[in-house]
Amino acid sequence: MLLFRRGPAGRGFTLIELLVVIAIIAILIGLLLPAVQKVREAAARSQCSNNLKQISLAIVNSADTMQGTMPPGLGLYPNRNGSANNGDGGLFFHLLPYVEQQNAYNQSVCPAAGGAGDDGRNGGIYPYYSAWNQQNLKVKSYLCPSDPTIGGWAQSATSYGFNGMVFGVAFPWGWGQGSYRYPASLVDGTSNTIFTMDREMNVYGNTNWVPDNGFACWPDWGGVVYSAEGGQPTGIGFLWAPNPRMGCSNGGVNGACADGNLPASPHTAGIMIGLGDGSVRFVGQGISPQTWWFAITPAGGDILGPDW
Repeated sequence: MLLFRRGPAGRGFTLIELLVVIAIIAILIGLLLPAVQKVREAAARSQCSNNLKQISLAIVNSADTMQGTMPPGLGLYPNRNGSANNGDGGLFFHLLPYVEQQNAYNQSVCPAAGGAGDDGRNGGIYPYYSAWNQQNLKVKSYLCPSDPTIGGWAQSATSYGFNGMVFGVAFPWGWGQGSYRYPASLVDGTSNTIFTMDREMNVYGNTNWVPDNGFACWPDWGGVVYSAEGGQPTGIGFLWAPNPRMGCSNGGVNGACADGNLPASPHTAGIMIGLGDGSVRFVGQGISPQTWWFAITPAGGDILGPDW
């Protein structure tokens, strides 16, 4: 009869050894997470910079196409009087053909008076393109991946603001006569004037898209900042809000909610801005209120400080 000798029994992990391994893994994950977050933020900031670049160049290109006339923050464009093939809406609406959204712009056509989207401001007899026919379009280049207020719904919304000192939202720069011209109106220089910047998409957590309620609705004038016409704060002393938080109610939660009338940066230690020459830069949080305001005004004859 053959006998088979069994080898020694396999030795398993003890509870202490298992806990040590788990602790080491936890420490490694803890060390890795900040690095992953930094990489993600760097990627998001790069995407945000690219978006602002597209928007800033779109403004310049639209002005070049329209013999120097820049689009308004709200109103008719390119003809301030009612005319065929005008556009009627906010700045970002007028920029659609210049940010690879020509088809979406074409779909907003209002063929005649009384048609869908007709608000009567284009003269009542001409076919034109109406922002009110494009209220459910999500434009990727209008959204910053770092914006904490985007959530799962971003139709007709933007994470960027535009300078109300350059792009007016009322007469005479909107539906009335008159317009800023590029580059003649930028007396301080195109590279010294801010066109666009970071801003929360939805300041107060509203589901209503109306700009008055803090929602940056791009077909309309949502997103405008530093607009004296809109009753917003202007002048030295009004900087942006750093690292805005989502879920704020009207008025803010413990002071953590950004002011909907001012820019708000989701990026660490500064804010992304688009300039009048089409370039984009990151402005550090340590910039003085005076230098920031001088960069907002297009024709104040101001000299930017050394912190620019």
